[in-house]
Amino acid sequence: MISRSRFAAGAALLLPALAQAHPGHGAGMSFAAGASHPLAGLDHLMALAATGLLAGRLGGRAGIAVMVGFPVLLALGAISGLLGVEIASTESAIQVSLVVLGLLALMPPRRLPVATTTLTAVFAWFHGHAHGAEAAAGSAPVAYVVGVLVSSVAVLVASASLGARFAPHAGEARIDQPR
Repeated sequence: MISRSRFAAGAALLLPALAQAHPGHGAGMSFAAGASHPLAGLDHLMALAATGLLAGRLGGRAGIAVMVGFPVLLALGAISGLLGVEIASTESAIQVSLVVLGLLALMPPRRLPVATTTLTAVFAWFHGHAHGAEAAAGSAPVAYVVGVLVSSVAVLVASASLGARFAPHAGEARIDQPR
């Protein structure tokens, strides 16, 4: 029987392979290809689901800020990628985002709404940059990026709804905010 710590260590070894979802897309660069990528790219699906769960569990203004900030910075990152801006360690930042966003979704910070929103936005920028950079060489890069954004917002909304549904059961998961 495999112990939990060995299982966790083995699973952690797979994370780098999961986050290498950007180079070599063979589906083309169309709206449909862009819309399907966040659903088929495991790294993006995990990041979006974790961010939505986090937003739903935070609730209030912090949850709204995460829900607005993530797609906005995803779009700005995509624009930077389309323009050919080179960023070192984009893939590494995406790998880190999977772990950090997952932990934040499981244990939302009670008193750090601005820091949490900022951190999720920074991660969104890296994800967007990767999409923009991969789309820049395609035949319809703007359509691809718009597809990514539409699909990403849909996943965020669905996972935020799920997070909000379970937030009351999480006890201290909601942060204290003045009304």
